[in-house]
Amino acid sequence: MNVQQLYKTRFDNQEELTKRNKIWQVLCRHFFQKFIPEESTVIDIASGYCEFINNIKAKEKVAFDINADTKLYAGKDVRVIADSFLNMNVHLQGKKVDILFASNIFEHLESKEQVVLAMQKCCNILKNDNTQSGTLMILQPDIRYTGVAYWDFIDHKVALTGQALIEAGEMCGFKVKYWKRKFLPYTTKSKFPQHPFLIWLYLKLMPISSFFMGQQTFLILETDND
Repeated sequence: MNVQQLYKTRFDNQEELTKRNKIWQVLCRHFFQKFIPEESTVIDIASGYCEFINNIKAKEKVAFDINADTKLYAGKDVRVIADSFLNMNVHLQGKKVDILFASNIFEHLESKEQVVLAMQKCCNILKNDNTQSGTLMILQPDIRYTGVAYWDFIDHKVALTGQALIEAGEMCGFKVKYWKRKFLPYTTKSKFPQHPFLIWLYLKLMPISSFFMGQQTFLILETDND
């Protein structure tokens, strides 16, 4: 599948990309940043148009994506690697990192077996010793809440719930640190509040707002060094 052409079709104009970036500015500042110390090394494992990695504060920021266009959108402080995150170990050459961020990626893999393999690869490159655990942050559409709309995107291949991701993570040596079962609406093409103030208000009104509109789950897994 031609990823560049698919994304150009799906996110068909600059106005939409600008709106998405403004959404992520608010999400990063008022939600995700509280889980990410600014001295961290953070890898966005399928960074797309870099909305997350550009807007998060961290000491070192790396973006993996198979779409060669990603480098056109990355900030100056972001290192872009145009490859699958499944090959992270090759590029990092044994370096351990603090935080991996995975937004809307596992549903694109070929099978549930590959989801487990991907989780294991994530676990292997995260810090895991007596002084520090590594963190895998997952934002994931949950088929329990999206229903058949889960299949509205041609590149979705694996049906997943938050509970299934937890089970896969535990198989690979992770433990659950935080789980918000219903977090964001399924897609920015849905009835998601677009204005930055309304996004901020949505976050402030959780869990009421997310109870009615949340179709994506947010999960934080840690490497288990016990």
